[in-house]
Amino acid sequence: YGTADKKIEPFVFLYSNEEANYVNVKIVSTDLVGTMSKIETIWTKFDNFHPVNAMFYDDQIKKAYNDYAAMIKVIGFLSFLAICIASLGLLGMVVFTTEARLKEISIRKVMGASEMKLIYLLSKGFLRLLLISAMIGLPVTYLFFDNIILAEIQYGTPITISDLLIGVVIILVIALPMIGSQTLKVAKANPASVLKAE
Repeated sequence: YGTADKKIEPFVFLYSNEEANYVNVKIVSTDLVGTMSKIETIWTKFDNFHPVNAMFYDDQIKKAYNDYAAMIKVIGFLSFLAICIASLGLLGMVVFTTEARLKEISIRKVMGASEMKLIYLLSKGFLRLLLISAMIGLPVTYLFFDNIILAEIQYGTPITISDLLIGVVIILVIALPMIGSQTLKVAKANPASVLKAE
């Protein structure tokens, strides 16, 4: 009779022949329109003053949780927007850093450094930043959900480590190809074309 954010209080169902207001019907039918017209016909035999106000139970559940569905859509859109903006910032930072270190990478390549060593050298700073941001973001996210979002819901499921790690994995799946593609491009560049003016 309520939603998951409300505490279940004691309640009583009263049955009375004289004051019956609701009828719960379990329907197993493929023709819902025909079934509804039959229900209306039967209803008018008992009460022809009040029209049938029929609702399906799943529609009532959807209506009860409309606010949550809208909130999830808004939070999902804002999260997607934030991830896109952060990804563009990360891409810009990677491009800027690799271009600024182009001469250094070319000299290291001439001195015999392998492409994998150069990719590691360029990527380790970004990976360290991602690790630091995860170490800051995971506890803050846990505390935010545990103390603010889930505190309002009486029967909510607590957030787990696996829920938080899924977010970290998604960020890594987005960030690693960005970092890898730019560092690989710089590591594969011909050092002669970069150093010819030096």
